[in-house]
Amino acid sequence: MAEITPYNDELHRAQILDLFSDVAFKGDIWKYQFVENPGAVNRGFDPVVAVDQGRVIGFNGVVPVSIIWRGQPINAMWSCDFKVRSDYRGKGVGRLIKEDLAKKSPVLMSFGISPVAAIVLERMGWHANHDVHFLKRICKPRSLRDVALMVYQFLGRLGASTISQPGYESRTCDELPAPKDVNGLWQRSMGGYDKTVVRDWRYLDWRYQKHPLAEYKFIEILTPEGQLAAIGVVRVDQQQARLVDYLGPAKALPLKYFLVKTMLSTWPDLAAYSAMTSDAEFKQAMRSLGFYQGREQPRFFVWASPQMSDGSNPGPCNQGWFIMGGDSDGELLQSARESWNHQITNRDDV
Repeated sequence: MAEITPYNDELHRAQILDLFSDVAFKGDIWKYQFVENPGAVNRGFDPVVAVDQGRVIGFNGVVPVSIIWRGQPINAMWSCDFKVRSDYRGKGVGRLIKEDLAKKSPVLMSFGISPVAAIVLERMGWHANHDVHFLKRICKPRSLRDVALMVYQFLGRLGASTISQPGYESRTCDELPAPKDVNGLWQRSMGGYDKTVVRDWRYLDWRYQKHPLAEYKFIEILTPEGQLAAIGVVRVDQQQARLVDYLGPAKALPLKYFLVKTMLSTWPDLAAYSAMTSDAEFKQAMRSLGFYQGREQPRFFVWASPQMSDGSNPGPCNQGWFIMGGDSDGELLQSARESWNHQITNRDDV
């Protein structure tokens, strides 16, 4: 009989990794993803584990984070790596796991989930956000579809309005700025957000500088006076640059335009450039620079306990979010997978 049991690393980790045997590098990023993130350091790693007579049959990973919720800082959790053994699917194990998950945090988020998981979450009272889009600019077509999309990009750019750039400067670095500078920028910026993950130095350092397999670049945007105005996080491979995160003011269209333009000019010879975002200003800036907005939307769901919807502020839990691709564990896994594949392909035979 399936039941929920407290996570025991010695008893459960190997069995959980066996559930994810199709992810060859999962063991290499386990500690980074689940143990070393700032939320787990502060609050512990407390996933949902389902067992039947001691055998792990289901798992739901969690990443505790601090978020801004209706303008105020609170604790929340990302739900990730949800899986049930194939021979136990359709027997209520998934529902059992999600019911226990709802006891762990007043707000839960999940990003980049499958269509099947989306159906389960909707039945469990989660709400879909429809603001996240994938944007891409193709510069070197590799198929007839790419050629057609380049025409679409060009036509979209014709209708875009001009965006001014009031004297910003930029520099691209291998490391984040000093903690006091990053935290100062976050403190100046956080008041403009309704709902978002807290992007202080501890979070960004863990997420992008301590990833054991992936590497990221940091674009610093400076005011004419030399003050740090924004940071863009970019992942670059041989073919594509991805803008995966942003720290800066919520409302700053010219600054975001300059940031995207800097990414294009810093890596000018790539085949493509892309981003995932819920932000209307980033979408406007990117379309004006020749990006097209894909029709398919990455799935982002939110669950909030009833106590979070008090009568004084009853706004929907799935609206007002600032989301970037780096918020998703999908980016964490994709970057790890690409790095892993590159290492395997290029390693010397022994």
